[in-house]
Amino acid sequence: MLLIGFSLGLLAILFVVIARDFHQITVARVFLALLVATAAFLVNGIVVTEWRWLTASLTAALPALFWLLCQFAFARRPEVKSIWGLLALYTFAAPIIGRLIGASEIGGLVYLWSKQFPVYIEYVVMGHGIWVVIANWQDDLVTSRRKLRGAFLGVVGFSLLWASGTLNFGYGARHWLPTLVSIATLIVAALLLKGRTGVLLGVTSVSEFSNKVSEQPDVDGALSPQSKNGAYDKNQHRLKEVMEKGFFRTEKLTLRKLAQEIELPEYKTRTLINRTLGYRNFNDYINQLRIAEASQRLIDEPDTPVLNIALDVGYRTLSSFNRAFKEIQGVSPTEYRIKISDNKATGNQ
Repeated sequence: MLLIGFSLGLLAILFVVIARDFHQITVARVFLALLVATAAFLVNGIVVTEWRWLTASLTAALPALFWLLCQFAFARRPEVKSIWGLLALYTFAAPIIGRLIGASEIGGLVYLWSKQFPVYIEYVVMGHGIWVVIANWQDDLVTSRRKLRGAFLGVVGFSLLWASGTLNFGYGARHWLPTLVSIATLIVAALLLKGRTGVLLGVTSVSEFSNKVSEQPDVDGALSPQSKNGAYDKNQHRLKEVMEKGFFRTEKLTLRKLAQEIELPEYKTRTLINRTLGYRNFNDYINQLRIAEASQRLIDEPDTPVLNIALDVGYRTLSSFNRAFKEIQGVSPTEYRIKISDNKATGNQ
């Protein structure tokens, strides 16, 4: 009971702080919901029977909320409306529906779909959330978010797996769960809020992942006066020079290859791109350069096949080019070419 009370106190403090300072940010709202679900998980075994349906329902949301937090905090572009989103919703909704219709008494397929299957799908959803954290790790240009990925994987992933195993299969010691939850919550919250430059201040909406030059740069740490006045300007010039020569067209271009080309360590290359240009993801930076050139060629070379242009600017497949082009321009390459052609014909450039 003491451990549960201590854990609830920590959760309450974190909830108040985050709700007060970051309530307008999407990822913060998801984290707040995760705190509420965590609190419900802690008290589920001690609340009176009349209210256990509520705490059990909130607890069922933990895997889905974990997945959502991974999406909004770490994904290059959150894909909430996807098959994974449906699976996450299923793990939350199915147990509630099963409880309402009395699936335990009905048995059969109803029991399987509302009680048994969600237990296993939870692990699939959490596994995908962990994959989202891992994916594009090397391309992440935000220092605070890169550090948080490791802590998130180690602390939250382990905590949720332990909690789920304890609840669903009886593995592990239940009396350690409040302590584990407290430690996990403290570590992750500290990293989310660290120096007021953590992930909660770094990501507010899906549109912010577009990484336009006007975006606010990351402010983790400070450059030395020498770097600002000398080497930093030199590195900026070198990066610009390399890209103007068309290095961004290199197929399978990675941050490591670019760092080698401009003769800088990878961490300095990340900082250079993030702070001078405002990009949070390396692929977004390269796509912006490639699509800018491709857009101009679509206008200047109306007879050149789209596939040729896609290959020339560095894409290996037409589908990857179309996807990147639509993300940036809002239309497909063919639609863009037709639109520009129509504008020229009517004189409304």
